[in-house]
Amino acid sequence: MKIEWDAGGPVRAMDVGVELGIEAEVKGGLEPLHGKLSKLAGRGRLRELPDGRFQIAP
Repeated sequence: MKIEWDAGGPVRAMDVGVELGIEAEVKGGLEPLHGKLSKLAGRGRLRELPDGRFQIAP
């Protein structure tokens, strides 16, 4: 599955969750998503910024 979304800059896990239709208000609802984004950052696909936002790796 390929999702195209032009955010125009770094995004928070909550922003990604809202776009994917994940309930952001549920306690812990975004933790699995944040973990997946962090894993992508560890693999070099994304960069995790110090403030917790993510952006596509150059």
